[in-house]
Amino acid sequence: MNAPTGALACDHCALPIPPAELVCDEIDGVTHNFCCHGCRGAYRIITGAGLERFYRQRDWREAGLPEGAFATAYDDPFLARFVEAEGDHATLSFVVEGLRCASCVWLNEKVLAALDGVESARVNYATHRVRVRFDPARIAPAGIFAAVAQLGYLPRPFTRDAAHQARDRERRDLLTRLGAALFLSMQLMGYSLALYAGYFQGMESLTKWLLQLFAAVVATPVVFYGGWPFLAGAWRSLRHRSAGMDLLVAIGILAAWGGSVHALWTGGEVYFDTAAMIVTLLLTGRLFENGARRRAASGVDRLLQLAPDTAQRLDEAGHSTTVDSTVLRPGDCVLVRPGERFPADGRILAGETEIDCAAATGEPLPQAAGPGAAVLAGTLNLVVAVSVTIERPAAESFVARVAGLVEEAQSRRAPIQQLADRVAAWFVPLVALLAATTWLFWTLRPDPAVAPLLAAVAVLVIACPCALGLATPTAILVASGAAAGGGILFRGGDILEATAAIEVAAFDKTGTLTEGKPRLTAIEPAAGTTEELLALAAAAETGSTHPLARGVLVEARRRRLHIASLAGIRTLPGRGLAVETPEGLLLVGSRRLLEEHAVGLPEEPATTATVIHVAHAGSYRGRLLFEDPPRPGAAELLAALRRTGIRTMLLSGDRQAAASRLGERLGIVEARGELTPEEKCARLEELRAAGQRVLMVGDGINDAPALALADVGCAMAGGTDIALATSDLVLTITRLEKLQEALELSRRTMSIIRQNLFWAFAYNLAALPLAAMGKLAPIHAAAAMALSSVCVVGNSLRLGRCKGSAKLVNSGPAGTLT
Repeated sequence: MNAPTGALACDHCALPIPPAELVCDEIDGVTHNFCCHGCRGAYRIITGAGLERFYRQRDWREAGLPEGAFATAYDDPFLARFVEAEGDHATLSFVVEGLRCASCVWLNEKVLAALDGVESARVNYATHRVRVRFDPARIAPAGIFAAVAQLGYLPRPFTRDAAHQARDRERRDLLTRLGAALFLSMQLMGYSLALYAGYFQGMESLTKWLLQLFAAVVATPVVFYGGWPFLAGAWRSLRHRSAGMDLLVAIGILAAWGGSVHALWTGGEVYFDTAAMIVTLLLTGRLFENGARRRAASGVDRLLQLAPDTAQRLDEAGHSTTVDSTVLRPGDCVLVRPGERFPADGRILAGETEIDCAAATGEPLPQAAGPGAAVLAGTLNLVVAVSVTIERPAAESFVARVAGLVEEAQSRRAPIQQLADRVAAWFVPLVALLAATTWLFWTLRPDPAVAPLLAAVAVLVIACPCALGLATPTAILVASGAAAGGGILFRGGDILEATAAIEVAAFDKTGTLTEGKPRLTAIEPAAGTTEELLALAAAAETGSTHPLARGVLVEARRRRLHIASLAGIRTLPGRGLAVETPEGLLLVGSRRLLEEHAVGLPEEPATTATVIHVAHAGSYRGRLLFEDPPRPGAAELLAALRRTGIRTMLLSGDRQAAASRLGERLGIVEARGELTPEEKCARLEELRAAGQRVLMVGDGINDAPALALADVGCAMAGGTDIALATSDLVLTITRLEKLQEALELSRRTMSIIRQNLFWAFAYNLAALPLAAMGKLAPIHAAAAMALSSVCVVGNSLRLGRCKGSAKLVNSGPAGTLT
């Protein structure tokens, strides 16, 4: 790539090949040249896998491979600390250096996905982070690293330091090139001002020629060093027959510089300052763009920084050792002193303290915590030292899983981005044709006020598919990061777009529109005592996370009743629980559950309370009545949704009387009760078949089928595993106003994207004719082009001012009782 005259370029990495290092190989009857055996091997791997289109499509800004490519010294024991176990499968996260363009991402995903034992591979171009899900019994982490290294990329275990170092290297390179370009351009302006003065006032020919020569000497490093990223990108575009933005810029720069060199020797006017200032202004714009992207992506860093890098692990003798938080495993015991943050999710083993949970629960006041209390990674110990039993590795903590979701959201494309992609595909060739036409027109029809070369250069430089390309992904990047800071997790740009178009919002009742903390208000035994009935219900509810189950257990423990330990408890979605006992089948749940087992029941009570029925050994034993008040903010949220034209409905498994009563209180016209999960899905199917875009809001536990079926599934129980795994939109702060914020943010994001696209289209439609008519100087064109990209990025950054607290929250299962 840009090899010296007569030198060969490596067919894999594109670097010039010193004659003494030339490696030749005949592949399919064609002789290929490589700079080393590593590049030869990588070329054979890629072409042998049928992925040769990589070489036609890639768009690298620099030739060569990262230092240390083709070699990795990481072994499986070392890499094991970066592996997240998931049953029979595992996930490995790492950073890859050397990713230069979307084709690099495509190549790595294809090669990794083809490995035996790899289930999926996702590469995030914005962060250079790779997540591979694999079967440890069939492939080891070192094998995955080796596959990447053989392609000429450099894999490194994912740590915050590795990610920061890669971004810092990119920024340093930009700053170095920009600093050199600025310094030399300032010198060049002195010569150019003298030449402009001589043009109007007269100047001796020798003096003029010397000033022009000095200008050429100063401008040339700016063009070929400062402008190297653009020139290298243009060469790749030509080599792979895939026109890109860098091609337009490079033609403009080289046209101004080459025309000036020609004029230097023929006595014409030179435009070295134009070539140099184009490079300087474009580098300035790229630096601002780089900073904006770093700022937009910093949300993930802030999430990961909540948890400390090291922990004090205790041995059996009680002695502490400082270890990396990544090596902690379930069952390990750690010591957390006052002022330190908990390194992973766990439970307090010994000691009583107060914990600042603001970073994890949004609770502004310190919370008392003693033995058995759950703690989350990133929360702050305030009072005394406590020992904690680790329940999850740091890589699987709530904070880490949220960070993973945010990264996934930032890498998923919104459908609206397809418009920009289609336009960019034909934009560059069209602009190149327009520039050639402009030069030809003004050459054939000369005008003293218009220089044909400068007019053509202005057309090339003013064109900005960059703004089109940045319009959507930058807005998605900023919005998803800002939302995560406010306790709202979108799974991707497609979910953001779908949320903005919602027409119907369907809600579950318990734990969603109600507080999820039902109070046991009455115990009505049909036989025996109230304590016996309550103890029977509590025995079946042990281990359940349903809010009603927690209410039963709280009351049983308050009365200090003996709760029998039962094995084989079966959860029947939408109906209740069943378990075999020595005396017979114990049923605890809805009226429908008992009717299915031919248990005779009395008439339904004339009440709007939620009712749980209990039967044992075929005999009806009684019922428990609960009251669950509406969640604060529920009425305000539903009123706000109706004002924005969103239709609301209630789909509940509770009694129809209870659902209707809550619907009346909250102003919901359609309130359906006694629905099974299948019936909820059937109602959502009806709405979608009628062309309605549906949002389903539930607790993420009992409503998983409905959440998966809706256009957007929103889980209120953001701290649960199933909520993070199955929902499109997760509210980690379980307050209903967060749903309103999510809807508003999605609509604002789509509005910003449309503004960005309008600006990008309008800018080009207005600027290109002006440049073609000679009304715009190339320097002004370069400034406008850089400004257009900065404006798009700056407009997107307005989304960063997201309403709400910048907190992560894990409230546990919906309706957790205290």
